[in-house]
Amino acid sequence: MKYSYWVGLIVLPLLIQCNNKSTVENYQFEPLDSLTFNTTLINLGEKLFFDSRLSLNNTISCATCHHPKLAFTDGKKTSVGIHQRSGKRNSPTLWNVKNQDKFMWDGGVKTLEMQAIVPLQDTNEMGGLITDLFPKLSNVPLYDSLAKVLYDRNFDPFVLTRALSAFQRSIYQENSEFDDWQRDGILKDSAITKGYKIFNEDLNCTQCHGGNNFTDNSLQNNGLYTYYEDQGSYNITGDSSDIGKFKVPSLRNISITGPYMHDGSFKSLSDVIQQYSKGGKSHSNKSDQIKSFSLTAQENEDLLYFLNSLTDKRFLN
Repeated sequence: MKYSYWVGLIVLPLLIQCNNKSTVENYQFEPLDSLTFNTTLINLGEKLFFDSRLSLNNTISCATCHHPKLAFTDGKKTSVGIHQRSGKRNSPTLWNVKNQDKFMWDGGVKTLEMQAIVPLQDTNEMGGLITDLFPKLSNVPLYDSLAKVLYDRNFDPFVLTRALSAFQRSIYQENSEFDDWQRDGILKDSAITKGYKIFNEDLNCTQCHGGNNFTDNSLQNNGLYTYYEDQGSYNITGDSSDIGKFKVPSLRNISITGPYMHDGSFKSLSDVIQQYSKGGKSHSNKSDQIKSFSLTAQENEDLLYFLNSLTDKRFLN
């Protein structure tokens, strides 16, 4: 599958001079508004995103767990970091991440700039201290020269976090079959119409998965477990009412971002629907929105069709 990556009219000649060959695929994103769109900063962030030198042993890049072909996920139950260490949670998509107001499954990080530091310093992910990275990264001529162009300073954690966050904000698009249906009224009597009615009206899924990005960005206990080994937002707040609460994920590109849930415990969307149809498991913090339901075989098929229609068409080629 080929994409064409374009974030501006100018491609920096410096990118060609970089000795560390990029593993980036070609893909295309919507340009951001003029207040946040900076081609130079995004290009630097892209190079950093695919650079395994950001990890302790030079084996793991951001793209290892957030691959473009999988809508910036990795297809694994939980992420795998340096020395083949298993992470604790499923790698979430970065698609349309600029619309979010909190990050990580537990919602404990409030900005993309802060979030960039977390995997760098996680012993199960990239494995180092951010300050330890700079003896080797500051010796990369491209990074240092762009830091001076952008901020009139040497390449440092400030520049790294701003560049990575700018690149992630450029990963933004609404080009799915559902978007065509919504914009142009294509096949209004199609399975999308039927599935969306089930999703929105019959099951009221939009209470949590509403809006253009199909998430309200809230933290919810969805009744996945009676006992939570990973206690979610409670790990951040220490409030017992937050046990088992995790961020509601976007459903954009949901057909290719499995396995599902914060721990990757469900392999398919059919498994997820079945779990919710049972009303989830008993827990004092379980959301009131989680209620049992019953669908006919045709209704289940229509709901799945709608969910699959949220996938960007470029991933279907």
